[in-house]
Amino acid sequence: MRAFLLPALKGAGDVCFLELKRFPRAIEHYRSLVNHFPDADEALEARATLSEIYRALGERRAAVAELTALVQSFPKGPDADRYQYQAISGYFELGDFDQVLLEARVLQTRYPESRWAIEAQLLAAEALAAQGQKKRSIEAYDQLLRRWPDDALAPVARVEQARVYSELGEDAKAVEVLVEALKAHPNPMGIQAEIARLRRRMGVRRMPDKFDHSAAWPEFHGLLPGEREVY
Repeated sequence: MRAFLLPALKGAGDVCFLELKRFPRAIEHYRSLVNHFPDADEALEARATLSEIYRALGERRAAVAELTALVQSFPKGPDADRYQYQAISGYFELGDFDQVLLEARVLQTRYPESRWAIEAQLLAAEALAAQGQKKRSIEAYDQLLRRWPDDALAPVARVEQARVYSELGEDAKAVEVLVEALKAHPNPMGIQAEIARLRRRMGVRRMPDKFDHSAAWPEFHGLLPGEREVY
C-alpha cells in the first residue's frame, strides 16, 4: 500500500498545486499524505508545500502552524533550522511577539551553529522593541554583537540598536553606535545622513527655549552722540 499510495498522493498534490493551481484539492492530497505517512521524507516536503499554499491563500497563521509542525516532526531534517526561522518570521508578521521570543530561544538551543540562529536573535531584539521593552531590546542587540561581532548582520543590528536608543531620547549613544556601524555597513551614505540628522537634533535640544536678548544686547542707559534728554 505504501509503495503505491505515497507517490500517488504526492503526485496528485503536486499536479493540483503546480499545474492546475487547485489549491483546496492540493491541500487535501498533501494532508492525506501527512496523515498516512507522517514519518516519510515526503511528509516533510508536503508540510513545507502546505505552508506555501496557505501563505498564498493569505492564511498566515495556518502557514506558520505547518512550519512549526514540520520542525517538531523532523527536527533533524534538511533545512529544519531554516523552516523554524520562517515560522519565527511568520509569528513576527502576526504580531505574536511572545512566540517570536520563545521560538528564537528554541532555534538557538537546537541549532546553535546555524546561520538562522543569528537571524533569529535579530528578530527577537526587534520583537522586544515592538513590545516596548526597549532596554531589553538593546541588551538583545548587544548579545548578537558579542556573539557574532564580525557577521554581516552586525552593522544592521547596530543601526537597529541606534534607532532604539534614539527612541529613548539617547541621541548621543545612538550616534556612537552608528559610528561603529559605519565601518562595515553596506550603505555608508545613509548612515552618515542619519548621524548628521541626530547631531542636528542634539544641537536644537541644547538651544535655550527662549532667547535672552539682554545677554546679546546689554541694556544701554546713556545718550547717543547728538541726543539730548527730553523732559
